Amino acid sequence: MEMYAATSFVLKQSLQSATPLVIAGMGELVAQRCGVINVGIEGLMLMGCIAAYGGALLTGSAIGGVATAAIVGILFAAVFGLVTIWGRADQIVAGTAMNILAFGASTTLWTSLQKLQRPPTTFAMPPLFDPLNVPGLSSIPLIGPAIFQQYTLFYVAILASIVLGYALTFTRFGLITRALGDAPEACDAAGISVRGWRTLCVLAAGAAAGIAGSYLSIMRGHSFQINMTGGQGFLVLALVIFGRWNVAGLVLGTLMFGAIDGLQTYLAGIPQAAQVVPHQLFDMLPYLATLVALAILSRSRAGPACLGKPWPQ
Repeated sequence: MEMYAATSFVLKQSLQSATPLVIAGMGELVAQRCGVINVGIEGLMLMGCIAAYGGALLTGSAIGGVATAAIVGILFAAVFGLVTIWGRADQIVAGTAMNILAFGASTTLWTSLQKLQRPPTTFAMPPLFDPLNVPGLSSIPLIGPAIFQQYTLFYVAILASIVLGYALTFTRFGLITRALGDAPEACDAAGISVRGWRTLCVLAAGAAAGIAGSYLSIMRGHSFQINMTGGQGFLVLALVIFGRWNVAGLVLGTLMFGAIDGLQTYLAGIPQAAQVVPHQLFDMLPYLATLVALAILSRSRAGPACLGKPWPQ
């Protein structure tokens, strides 16, 4: 019975850990496929966290919080796109600057929101999402609680990954997106606006990162903490490369990370294990495993040929 409970707990935690990574990863995958790498995705997710919390607080709606996070993600991505796609600035440097900006902005906004939540103001805790409980299916042994008692974005992520995987492989959108990263001069010759398409992809990636951040604050975390993303944005970058720039590989990578993260969450909750091994070691296990896997796979180049290169060159 104890083994059953532990397995169900680890499985549920694994899927919860993987959900925001899949959402943000799909956006970053599209952006990189069209030739733009945004290392500022960590900052975009962080801004999504605080925007969702603040949006839910000010609008009185949890859905309003998610919408606010998406809008803020688009706005920050627009700044990045303006500087890199249209201003031809170095994408790595610009992304790093976005991370620094987001850390400062999120901390400042959090300080302001805390003041709003103190008397004599009428603001209390914002409305937050609770996990769905699918009738009947949630009672299936072992997998029921793990799969059918998740937050709404988990099911959205499943549907979105299927749609995006099909779109990138079998549609004109996918053909153009892949061509933008491999041969932008061919797109230009065909009358396709390279900068325009890249801008749209970057904005979509910003919205996805913002929504992923909302999952951390108003769904799984039910709160906001300074720098609460804890490097998950950088992990998304690694998982896109780990997945060889395709949706199936990305999802597989996030599930592997989620499984290790779920296991470390379980181990960290065992008093006997915590007394023998510091909890910091458990916390680093998922990231260490991802880095090892990435180091092994990085020997072969499979990414877009013009990734990170401005247009026109």
